[in-house]
This record gives sequence, C-alpha cells and structure tokens, in this order.
Amino acid sequence: MKTTKMIQTLTVVTASLFLCASLASAHSEHDHSKLSLQWKFSKKVEAKIQDRGTLKETGHYVGLSAHGQKTLNRYGIRSGNIFTAQMDGLNAYVKRTSAGIQIMDSGTMNITVNEQLPIRTLNWISRISTGSANHSGHDHSRLPYEWSFGESTQNRISQRLGSEEVVFVGLNRFEQKLLKDYNIKIGNKFHTVINGQTTMAERTSGGLRIMGLSNNEVAQMNSSQTNM
Repeated sequence: MKTTKMIQTLTVVTASLFLCASLASAHSEHDHSKLSLQWKFSKKVEAKIQDRGTLKETGHYVGLSAHGQKTLNRYGIRSGNIFTAQMDGLNAYVKRTSAGIQIMDSGTMNITVNEQLPIRTLNWISRISTGSANHSGHDHSRLPYEWSFGESTQNRISQRLGSEEVVFVGLNRFEQKLLKDYNIKIGNKFHTVINGQTTMAERTSGGLRIMGLSNNEVAQMNSSQTNM
C-alpha cells in the first residue's frame, strides 16, 4: 500500500512539474517588449474595438480574424508585443494576444509619436498627372496617404525597381486584400516607402504600378513637405 501511494504521489508531482514547465515554455514564447511604432487599424477593426468599448476603457480584449493576425505578423508584431494605436483622437497602448489584441493604458495623450504603420495621412500632396480619367470599376483618385508594405513585399518590389520609369509588380491575394481593407481601390495613386525610398504607386487589378527612379525625387519632396 505504501509503495502504491508513493508511486501515485510521484506521478502527481511529475505531472504538476510537467504542466508548470509547459506553461512556462508557452509563456516564454511571448515577447512582451514595447515596439517603437504606432499602428493604424482598418475601419473594420476599429468598429470591433468600438463595439467592445473603444479606447477609453482598459483591459478589454478584441478578437482578430486570421487575416488580421497575419497582417500584424507581416509587420513584425508578435504575440505579447505592446505598441501604440490612435483612434478618434485617443492614444492607447495595445498588446497583441494569441487571438487578437488587448487595450492596455488608454486615453493617454502624452505617448511619444512613433512611425505609423501601415498607413499615414499626408497633409500635402502634389498634383501628379493621373494619365486617364476614371472609368467603370477604376477610381484614379490621388490619395493623401503614405503606405508602408511589409518587409517581404518591399524586398520583392525593390528587386523590380531599376532605371525604368515605370514597373509593374504583382501582389498576392493577401496583399491585395490588405490594401482593400484600408480602402485603397484599383486605380488609386498613393505614396509608398520602398526600403527607405519614397515613390509613387498606383493599385492595379493584379498588383501595383510603381513610378520608377525618375519619380522618386518628386515623391520624396512631396513627403518632406508634410513635415515642414
């Protein structure tokens, strides 16, 4: 009997130690560092945040779709990372969780302004030529936005850029959906940053039309005007 009880006790202790080790291992996979960036959520995600209590209340969780979680992955935001977000004039610290996000310290207005990803509004934009008028299904508006693609997309675009005035780059379904999430439609023109260089881009039905090196100086001048 004593031997049986001892074996049972050892079994329980071993199981408890294994569980604790597993939990510690799982927790260690989460990086709780603060990132020096400010994230701009899409209108769809902002609506979900508002349904749960907006940025005025702290502690509440907001679930993200698989696409939304993949988007954060593409920009290097991992589970446990803390970053800033801005919505309706309020700033907040937000933590990414395994299933979405958690609103941390909200309503704080003294958060240091960091680089905003993946999109930021420009206060001034040049009158570049649109080339052709709008037609059915295509909106050739010039958007006062600067868009930052994820690192892998930037690298692929950079490989296509050279001395040519215009290059076309295909986008996969995820990348096209991401632009659609932020209301960048087929035919829209906008600023974008490719490995530190600002240039002009136009969304096409299959990807992007990138204005090449000859347009970079104009785009960089336009972008710098916003900081004056």
